[in-house]
Amino acid sequence: MMSAIRSRGRASLLLVLAGAIVAAGCSQGPKLVMVRGTVYLNGKPVQAGETVTGYVVFHADPAKGNTTMEDVKANIEADGSYRLYTRDKEGAPLGWYFVTVELARTSPQDPYDYKAMISERYLDKTKSNLAFEVVAKPEPGRYDVKLEGKDPPAKGK
Repeated sequence: MMSAIRSRGRASLLLVLAGAIVAAGCSQGPKLVMVRGTVYLNGKPVQAGETVTGYVVFHADPAKGNTTMEDVKANIEADGSYRLYTRDKEGAPLGWYFVTVELARTSPQDPYDYKAMISERYLDKTKSNLAFEVVAKPEPGRYDVKLEGKDPPAKGK
């Protein structure tokens, strides 16, 4: 009889612990705010599509207090716009971010055909010189990304 009571007690304790773990796993996580912008190349919105593809990534800047462990990402759309997503939810946690961008000419017929349209420095968060603070109420254009195209090759190369 006593062992039956102990077994029920252990089972109850396990159920409570399992419930707590599930509840913690299902938490909403940090508050996300909508982040939208436009990617410009040499002053014009990028025209992404079949032959031009790209994405934007926001990397948390812990030196400025952003301790989120998530990199927040977005595809560049046909009109040059982007909307950030944290995992599968639209938006990003508040705070400072380094920004990286990938932008290339591609071919739908050849998955290996890739020609970068911007300098490799834009792929490195420490060299891109792009950073934004995500805020609750951004002014229009706050998250616009302005890029310069690759330098043309020197003559004779």
